[in-house]
Amino acid sequence: MRNELKSKLKEVGNVIPKMSEAILNLRKEVSEGKEEMNLHTKNLLKALSLETVKDMVRNELQTYDADKTGRTDYALESSGGTILSTRDTEPYSTGAPVLNLFGIPLCQQQNTPRAVIQTGVLPGECWAFKGSRGSVVIRLLGQVNVSGISLEHISPLISPTGETATAPRDFSIWGLTDLEDEKPFSFGTFTYDNTGSPLQYFEIQVFENYDFFKVMANP
Repeated sequence: MRNELKSKLKEVGNVIPKMSEAILNLRKEVSEGKEEMNLHTKNLLKALSLETVKDMVRNELQTYDADKTGRTDYALESSGGTILSTRDTEPYSTGAPVLNLFGIPLCQQQNTPRAVIQTGVLPGECWAFKGSRGSVVIRLLGQVNVSGISLEHISPLISPTGETATAPRDFSIWGLTDLEDEKPFSFGTFTYDNTGSPLQYFEIQVFENYDFFKVMANP
């Protein structure tokens, strides 16, 4: 029994130095890895200097100011887009502000369909129409290979009522060869989620070139 115990103790004595060596090697590897990690972190921080971060933010802000999507807006009025027709859609003017001259009311101000292709998205800067359906035909600045559509409405954060229930919901986009095209091409029907981002982008699955757009919405 005593001899067996001595044998076991001897085996343990032989293992301990090996374990100590393994622990030292592990500590060394961890230390080297930490140094490499610190070096990587330093290089990363060096690359992301204050000026670099400022440039990145500045570029993103310029893109946002351009059209908030980073994509060209071919329907934008200031770029050459034009409203050609609203078909049989009737404008809604109830509650519109009245233009006064020296305190004398002259006429009622109301936004025209041009608001659809202008950049304003403040309360009241919209085109209101009667009923639950409306349409508008837009001439783009040229022939365009359509890849997507963006629709923007005011944010509930700046809405006087705190809600955006009047935002368009389901809308359809059609491509026309001319104003009286009787067989327009359907780019699809899309749904605007007024609980989501104020600016929403919808990708087109079928690509076609057109000069004219017909937009139909039923809020």
